[in-house]
Amino acid sequence: MESYEKGIKLEEIITKLFSVKGYDVKHNVKLMGRSGVEHQIDVYTEYKAPLHTSKIIIECKSYDRPIDKEIVMKLIHEVEDLGVDRGILITTSYFTSDAVSTAEGYNIDLWDGSKLQNLLKEIQIEKIEVPANIYHIEPVIPVDRIIKRVKNSLGGIFGVRGKIESSLKVFYPFYEVTFDGIIREVKGLIFKKLEERVIQSTIIISAINGKICAHSKYGRGINWLINLPDLTDDERSLLKILLTYGPLAVSGAASLLGCSTSKARKILQGLYAKGIVEMKKVERQIIYTPIKIPDPTNLGFISKDFNIKSGLPKDGVILEPNISIGKVNELIELLWNGKIREYKVIYYPFYACKIVEDGKIYIRAVNMLFNTIDEKVSRALTSNYLLLPFNK
Repeated sequence: MESYEKGIKLEEIITKLFSVKGYDVKHNVKLMGRSGVEHQIDVYTEYKAPLHTSKIIIECKSYDRPIDKEIVMKLIHEVEDLGVDRGILITTSYFTSDAVSTAEGYNIDLWDGSKLQNLLKEIQIEKIEVPANIYHIEPVIPVDRIIKRVKNSLGGIFGVRGKIESSLKVFYPFYEVTFDGIIREVKGLIFKKLEERVIQSTIIISAINGKICAHSKYGRGINWLINLPDLTDDERSLLKILLTYGPLAVSGAASLLGCSTSKARKILQGLYAKGIVEMKKVERQIIYTPIKIPDPTNLGFISKDFNIKSGLPKDGVILEPNISIGKVNELIELLWNGKIREYKVIYYPFYACKIVEDGKIYIRAVNMLFNTIDEKVSRALTSNYLLLPFNK
């Protein structure tokens, strides 16, 4: 199908999607803005509520390449000029980190191919072509072996602890990102010198909690490394200084941050409370040292170890990402002064068993590529238990 035809097809599908949801919809309309400029809109929708009519304009892009910030900026201008409530930019591919950052703070929603596919599956209308950066891995371990593995894990010296009440296949999303960045290293035994080297690296990050991970066939799956909690702007600035210059006393941090020592001390104590820095006393003063950041060039990633298949999995529960690619780019910029070149969303297979033990309910998740129990995924799925269709 030619690019133009694919674009029209996507617009028609989106028109049908909003119509099914109860909106008044018009396809391919021209609207006059406050500036006197006429705008060509792919899909225009209205939803009549008792006290207000919500007006939304939608732009559809059936692209194989990612959507950059220029298209987002154009939609922002159209929303403001037309005075509508919201703009939605929909693509069959995905958005660059700059596009995501540009949309933040405006009445703009970004729907990438993954979100679009899930919505179309939800209302069971015609599907579109699979987005270019969505992948999955097919399980290789049979369910009966996994059930046996979980049952064995419930045994103990005092007998069986709990039982499997129900189970299901779950696909957990990871971002696999390739980025350019900088690694800073201290060289020399006596006369220490800070050296920098430019890198291009690929790593994986959980799209559920933002944790930096590594993948290894020999390590039998996902190795969960570090997770940065939410930081204030001051904490982010000071952490970046610590990662650049190394361990600092309060006075040095205050000088580099350009603030009072009392403010620097307060920020450092906040970072310490969040587990981001360590403290130790050296010659009558407290020195703050940042946590060790892994060398991204040494971290394994999923597509290096397995053949990944294009598109969403055909069965099982598909978890929605909680972390935007914009947040991932912020993390990479903070830790390695980097910027994402490209990324994939890879859905990784786990088998989730609902365990009932002495009135308690929890999930035990098994990696369906290695038949290993993953405690981090188990806890994540237990926290999101109500979202899983165990009882449906």
